Amino acid sequence: MTLWLYLHFPSLQLDSLYANNEQTPIIIVDEKKYHVLQANNMAHEKGIQLGMGLGSAATLAQNLQVIPYNRDLEYQRLTRIARWLYLLSADICVYPPDGILLKVSNMLTLYHDLARYWEAISEHLEAMSVRFHYACGYSVYSAILLAKHNAALISDDKHLIEQKLAQLPLTLTGLASSTLQSLQRLGISHMSQLLGLSLSEIAKRFDIELVNYIGQLTGQLQHPVTFYHPDETFQHHLDLWFEVTNCQRLQKPLEKVYRLLQRFLSLRDQCCHQLQLMLHFRDVEHPPLCIDIHSAKGEYRADKWLALSELRLQSVYLPAPIIAIEVRVLQVHGNDYQVMDLLQHKHASVSVADLVSRLSAKLGQASVRGINVVDDHRPEQALQYGEPLQRTNSLTHHNVPQGIKKSNKPQLSQTTILPQLDASLRPLLLLNSPLPLHEHVSIEHGPERIVSGWWDDDMVCRDYFVAVTCKGQWLWVYRTPEHEWFVHGVFS
Repeated sequence: MTLWLYLHFPSLQLDSLYANNEQTPIIIVDEKKYHVLQANNMAHEKGIQLGMGLGSAATLAQNLQVIPYNRDLEYQRLTRIARWLYLLSADICVYPPDGILLKVSNMLTLYHDLARYWEAISEHLEAMSVRFHYACGYSVYSAILLAKHNAALISDDKHLIEQKLAQLPLTLTGLASSTLQSLQRLGISHMSQLLGLSLSEIAKRFDIELVNYIGQLTGQLQHPVTFYHPDETFQHHLDLWFEVTNCQRLQKPLEKVYRLLQRFLSLRDQCCHQLQLMLHFRDVEHPPLCIDIHSAKGEYRADKWLALSELRLQSVYLPAPIIAIEVRVLQVHGNDYQVMDLLQHKHASVSVADLVSRLSAKLGQASVRGINVVDDHRPEQALQYGEPLQRTNSLTHHNVPQGIKKSNKPQLSQTTILPQLDASLRPLLLLNSPLPLHEHVSIEHGPERIVSGWWDDDMVCRDYFVAVTCKGQWLWVYRTPEHEWFVHGVFS
């Protein structure tokens, strides 16, 4: 027979809500009947019970926080839990809005026994900070009933499962009220009395619905199930029960989300290069604010993403209070481990990739650029801006005469570093644009003629010299065919 494990989450929406303290009573209320569906520990301490009316609950707690029940939101939380459990168990069924069914039998070979399997499942659930009830059963209905009754039963002992099941009242079965009333008129109020009847006896007195229910409960009839297959993406939405007007107060809730992200990536041996942080505002007229956060080398650790987020949020203007945050992963790939010297004990406190990530978060990604060497004899075209730390193959202009346009010319600053063909003949500093030479210089080396660029209508014909001024400053100068002299670079 197939062994099943059912997980019941009695307060999933409440557990998914971020609250920075437990000093405020919070309840989830049905919007139609105004009954309490979920309550935190402080609300229970005030005497608030599940099923109690909103008016009665309000009289017991003066500072009561009331949140309407959102079935769609709870279903999103449920599928997120199923996605996490899919890493540990192959066959998962989602029972909206608050239940997950796991097929245990085919996983015992991997985990060797039921105890180790449950240890892995429970550790995963505790990391997500959600309350849950659980139970095993040899049928889907038996596992559901025992879990909803908080049986806390992890066992493959069939006799023990049947014994626990027989003690349950029929009111937990979810049968129609008319069927329950008919059973009560016959003096049947507990599961033990109902299971004592045969299916043929039940079929004579009741409709086919009860027959199918008992057949599936006892395993005599097959229970159809639909297995869940998750997407391999990370997306987490976190509601805040308080309004945030200062980005610094987002550090705690962001840390909670990034801890989940770290676990998601570490279990897959992956790292993230880019994620998107969405800030949801209280006022409807303000759409969610999307903030892209980048990591140059790729990162999975929560503390690193938290530090980058803090730098990025320093320059963010909030048009309205924040009521929810959402994190989406945009770029993920496998870990590219760096080879390090085992005997080398001195390491830089901040790596180059970490520095690029911090600068991008602080100044914006467009403000941090890398320099790529290009196969071009023209000094001003020899380098191009690109992505930081990105390795690109050099471009051979002669092979693609029409591939370079004037619009692609890099705008080099005065501190651009030239490729060192010869350290004595090439300056370290290249001017943004050549300047006319107005002072007397002495030629120390040259000429070196450069004739290039005929393929993109930016042809140059220059004779370059290494020169020194009367003050001892070394310059890189060139002469045009019209005998005009310009300064193009400065030697250190």
